[in-house]
Amino acid sequence: MGTLDGKAVIVTGGAGGIGSGSSQLLAREGAAVVVADIPAMAPRALAEELAASGHRAIGVEVDITDEGQVEAMAKAAVAAFGRIDGLHANAAATRLVATDGLLTELPRSDFEDAFQVNVIGTWLCCKHVIPVMVEQGGGSIVATSSGAATHGDIRNTAYGVTKAGVNQLMRTVATQFGRQGVRANTVMPGLIIHRGTEFLPEQFKQVILDNVLTPELGGPEAIASFVAYLFSDAARYVQGQSIHVDGGMHVHVPQLASILAQQTPLF
Repeated sequence: MGTLDGKAVIVTGGAGGIGSGSSQLLAREGAAVVVADIPAMAPRALAEELAASGHRAIGVEVDITDEGQVEAMAKAAVAAFGRIDGLHANAAATRLVATDGLLTELPRSDFEDAFQVNVIGTWLCCKHVIPVMVEQGGGSIVATSSGAATHGDIRNTAYGVTKAGVNQLMRTVATQFGRQGVRANTVMPGLIIHRGTEFLPEQFKQVILDNVLTPELGGPEAIASFVAYLFSDAARYVQGQSIHVDGGMHVHVPQLASILAQQTPLF
């Protein structure tokens, strides 16, 4: 028996990185999973792997900036499984992160692309999933945001601004539809190691590791397990929250890494 037996969920960006981990863990917890992603990420292939392992899953190719495709995604979920109990709104313009630098040097097109995917795309998914949830009596939406949404950085300009918009969008969903049984929360990962982070230099990873309060950096399962909890009935009183899942990176004083590096107290 899984914690999500009988539930049907959609995972956008569901075939790569955090999304792939989410699709797989949610399936293991008993959910019927719609793996939704752009064609290049081969969502149908992952869905076929899940089905071959005895899980209920379908793959849907979708560009979440296209409202017609998003509407078709929601209809495909209902046609396949009869309901939508969970939406992990995880798709993001991660391809832009590597070049997301100072705001004075950021091309307008990159900023607009990030907004189209991260904010408008997430809004469109909510727009077409929420009516299904309301009609059936409720559901849970979990959006993937980022620690960049709450803390300024010398990079991650467009990413941070748009992810802050995702946090506000989930608070709005909770406020407008919470009384109708729809829960909406945001998970804010720190650096999560997966195949999409291969471009990051080891030096950068070490900087992050020096600032987390766990022995290692997290993987997709760290986020997926939290999403599964927020989808479960155990989280029925968790509403409108933005929660860091980052190994404690955002709970301590900024000078902690320097203090630890000296290995002696400063006073």
